Amino acid sequence: MTEEEKQNYFCHTHTNLFSQSKCHNCYRGMCHTCLHNNPTICPDCVRTRFLAGDQYKNQKEISYMLSIGAGVALLFHIYQCYTISGIYTSFNFLESLLYVFLGSLTAISAYYMYSEVTIILEISKIPFIGGKLALLLILISLVIGIPLLYLLYKIVVFIKHSLFS
Repeated sequence: MTEEEKQNYFCHTHTNLFSQSKCHNCYRGMCHTCLHNNPTICPDCVRTRFLAGDQYKNQKEISYMLSIGAGVALLFHIYQCYTISGIYTSFNFLESLLYVFLGSLTAISAYYMYSEVTIILEISKIPFIGGKLALLLILISLVIGIPLLYLLYKIVVFIKHSLFS
């Protein structure tokens, strides 16, 4: 049997099983196991889409995160201008402005990060302590700054995809 016939009749991922359907993305064969996991796209394409992400979605999320962070920092700046005289001579103002900007970036990045991850939903289903444990996990990740790493990851994926595509 030639390699082309194998691709037509057998699953790309599970080479010992017959294909039941074709992937809508790469048109390779998919067996019943692959169809059970995702009926339209093979596991390789799912993995590729998850790692690369949708370029438009990444761009939109990055612009929302940065604009909301800048908006909150601007509101803080306006508030501080009306409450403190001689604001620009103080280094503490610039430091607190940076903290507000990073804090708002962390909060909005956490929103986008946890909207994609189902672990919080699964943890919250634990009887009795699930909701408190999920809230504790979110608060710890906010304090540590994990959502900022998510924002940096999104920026790197966006730049990598735009440069190499």
